[in-house]
Amino acid sequence: MEVKRNDVEEKLIEQDPKSHYIIDVRDAVMERIACLPAKKPQPNMLRRPLVMAASLLLVTSLSVTVYAATELIQIRSKDGKVVLETKPKPEVSKELQGKWDRLSSIDISSSNLAWRSALPGQAIAYYIHNQEMNDLKRELYGEDTLLEFQTGSIYLGSLNVLQEEATKRGMPNMKIPSRLLNEYSFNEGYLSFNPDLSDLFHAGEPTEVYYEIQNELIRQAEASTNNKKVFVKEIKPPSVSSVSLIYVKGSDMETSIGVIAAKRSGMNPKQEIHFTEADHVEKVLVKGHEMIYVKYADAYFNQGLAWVDEQHDLYYHISLNSKATITKEEVLQIAESFVH
Repeated sequence: MEVKRNDVEEKLIEQDPKSHYIIDVRDAVMERIACLPAKKPQPNMLRRPLVMAASLLLVTSLSVTVYAATELIQIRSKDGKVVLETKPKPEVSKELQGKWDRLSSIDISSSNLAWRSALPGQAIAYYIHNQEMNDLKRELYGEDTLLEFQTGSIYLGSLNVLQEEATKRGMPNMKIPSRLLNEYSFNEGYLSFNPDLSDLFHAGEPTEVYYEIQNELIRQAEASTNNKKVFVKEIKPPSVSSVSLIYVKGSDMETSIGVIAAKRSGMNPKQEIHFTEADHVEKVLVKGHEMIYVKYADAYFNQGLAWVDEQHDLYYHISLNSKATITKEEVLQIAESFVH
């Protein structure tokens, strides 16, 4: 499927002809920020963790409380509500996990095509005409709900253009100060969006409009005379949900750091960090802000740091991948640069 340029792309390139604008099918494009990235990637979470080296500066206004990985850590808002907490990684039966794994592996080419079908800043509902996939969805979801939804992110290789587009959409003007950078540089950034599903769900249940769209796409699939499997319908325009930065050392994406700022209005009001007994968990205080730091034991993520900015109603997360060599203190320095 050929993805054509739209008005958003033309406008961005007009502002900065050297910017690289990407419609990508990598995992990071496919999955959206809906909750805190856990140490194992889950649906709607950032998949590609990011890393960088920072200069060895002393961190001021920092205190650390160390907890056993099995102990619950909570961060509360000013009115006493829990906004961020740790929880043991939930156990899933092997049989059920096998079914979820099977669902994610069925007809990957059609899933990739569906993900690519959303243009930047666009939201779509899509139906994949695959009997095994849809039977498994019915079993796992417990309802005849076969639609899925996708939004198109805006990817930019120019930090200046990213900052401009982010601030126009009410997102923070983010960057890591150059004094904290050593051999690392900005690689790309992106704006992610949340679909507006207000017409499609009410109190968590599918509405008549939902089934109208589903039935329409199923009819198209059944009437199709070729091998087409993906059927798409544009839905209400989405709202921006997060802005992300990626810094890398050279061109190695496995030695990178990512900083994400997400609007809490489109998220669960209480975020969770999942961990295992082998992980190391701490509560830290940076410039008066409580944060949760995790040193992961597995080989996918290296470190993670999360906090809530109540004043601006934002959730922040810094994630490092397995090849990261920077220390916890350097991660905290980066976080300090985003606390105002």
